[in-house]
This record gives sequence, C-alpha cells and structure tokens, in this order.
Amino acid sequence: MPYLRVHSPALPIEQKRVMARKLIEITLSAFRLPAEQRNQVTVQFISQAPSRDGDSFSPTTPKEADFTFEVIGHDLTEEKKTAFTQEATLMITHLIPAKPAGLIARLLGAKADATRQIALQFCELSPAVSDPFVVPPLRRAA
Repeated sequence: MPYLRVHSPALPIEQKRVMARKLIEITLSAFRLPAEQRNQVTVQFISQAPSRDGDSFSPTTPKEADFTFEVIGHDLTEEKKTAFTQEATLMITHLIPAKPAGLIARLLGAKADATRQIALQFCELSPAVSDPFVVPPLRRAA
C-alpha cells in the first residue's frame, strides 16, 4: 500500500485531481501492482509557500525543488524507483506549465525556463507498520 506525498506550489483542485489520478496509474505501473489495489494508493498534496527561504520539511531535500515526491512503500527496489522517477518526472513536465517570464525579462527578450526542479525521496515501509493490529476484546472479571 504505497503512500505518496506531493510537496508543490499551490495548485487548483482540478489540477490536483488530475495529478492524483496520474500518480496512482504511475504507482500501479512502476510497482507492478494489480488494478484492484488502486484504492489502496494514497496521494497527499502539501502546498508550499511561494517563498522558499523557510525551512524545508527534510534536510536532504533541495529547497529549490518545485515539486518533491515522498514515496513510502514496501519492496522499493532500484528498478521500481527508477520506473517511478521516470514516469513521474515526465508527467510533471507535461502537466504543469513552465513559469512565465517576468515583465522585465520579457522586455529584455528572455524566455521562461521550461525546466522544473523535481526531487524524489523513497522510504521503505516496514511490514510491521502496515500489518493490521487487532486488539482482543476485554474480558470482564467474574
């Protein structure tokens, strides 16, 4: 059951829905999960403030990143990580338009930078964490 957190600039709700659907498809494909597990993939969006001078959520994540994906799951092999990285990066570059150049930059003939900084963090989830823990019913003393 993979968990995805997307740290990004504020996005409209419709764009988040499209991204979530695409990320679920990417997760199913990259991690070779059956389609029945679609409802077990969790995608959470965390909006970042436009200013990047505050602390990042993790010291290992570049503060300059436009998008940061935290991917938490079981059996994250290098092959699965690479497949997810390639597909997610491609999806972001096609789905999110480049930032427009500012007024002064446009007057000087500069074009918008089409490249986006995308950071990915993978974390292996311990099987003990996701196993259901059932508390036995309390017995009444007689």
